[in-house]
Amino acid sequence: MNRFFVSMLMMLAVATGFAQAPQSFNYQAVARNSQGSPIASQTVLVRFTVRNAQSGGSVLYQETQSQSTNQFGLFTAAVGSGSPSVGSPMFSAINWGGTSTYLQVELDVTGQGTAFVDMGTSQLLSVPYALYAAYGGGSGGATGATGPQGPAGIAGPTGATGPTGAAGTGGGATGATGPTGQAGTNGINGAPGAPGAQGIQGVTGPTGPTGSGGGTSLYNTTTVAYGTAQLTIGPPGGGGGAYTQIPGLSQSVTLTGPSKVVINVSGSAQSFAQGGSYSAYSVGILQNGALVSSGGTAYQVLVDNAAIGQPFNNFYAQTLLSLGSGTYTFSAGARYEAAGGSNVNISGGSGSPLQGSMIIQVIPQ
Repeated sequence: MNRFFVSMLMMLAVATGFAQAPQSFNYQAVARNSQGSPIASQTVLVRFTVRNAQSGGSVLYQETQSQSTNQFGLFTAAVGSGSPSVGSPMFSAINWGGTSTYLQVELDVTGQGTAFVDMGTSQLLSVPYALYAAYGGGSGGATGATGPQGPAGIAGPTGATGPTGAAGTGGGATGATGPTGQAGTNGINGAPGAPGAQGIQGVTGPTGPTGSGGGTSLYNTTTVAYGTAQLTIGPPGGGGGAYTQIPGLSQSVTLTGPSKVVINVSGSAQSFAQGGSYSAYSVGILQNGALVSSGGTAYQVLVDNAAIGQPFNNFYAQTLLSLGSGTYTFSAGARYEAAGGSNVNISGGSGSPLQGSMIIQVIPQ
């Protein structure tokens, strides 16, 4: 039976201006076979099912996609852009603001659609496009106030009045009124007053936040760490003790302001169990050496039987944190959980079928 572990990335599909939200979201995973080796450079068939309220809830949407893995077994799919199953509701009809939603993933490595294997169901924790709408950009800064107007120039002098016409002559009766004297010429206009001094420039308003068109990506940091060596743990156990760091699965992140931080840890393990014995372990996400308080743990049990000796299995843990500015170190650790049983190898280095990974995404607020 073929298996693969999931390293999921929910990426924002950026639209122009205030366009409608994209009807899809990205999903990334690494496909591995039963020995833990990547299924490299091969066409596989993936079936995605969005379920309502719980992992076994009613089907809100279902589709199938053909994907090609790269040399590391990695493939990326846009959920919502595949071929909907017969009778499936439309992807655009999903009410993301209702109850919680779960994503079920099935894989057919033959690529024929006749041998799907259930890879598990996980809750979708957030909708990145809604986060972007809550914290999106605006327009530029306001224009500064206009400076005061300069004083008016001095008025020019009034022109001289023209001379009065001469009186008419003759005795006796009053002579006719002499013609009106010629009007005096207009006085020369005074020279224009000098321009007033320019008013002081108003204070420049503060720069507004960056607008949505052509802005930077919502995800300003996405980093990946891979396992570098195997960690062997075993009895005495019983849980409650400290977690031992898995080699290579640790990295530091510096936040410049309040941010959401999504951490995904995945990998494989192999039991030393033989003759019907078992192994039990858990994997946890640590912040500055302490187990995170908001989930981030995965518990597994490996049991030997007559058909499979020293069996493999996969682990997966995820958490979402709200943090302020500062530098944080995140790591993955493991501890043995049973009082008895057999040792177990956790993760491994490059080229190992057990190699694990830790993906950290930072979403500025």
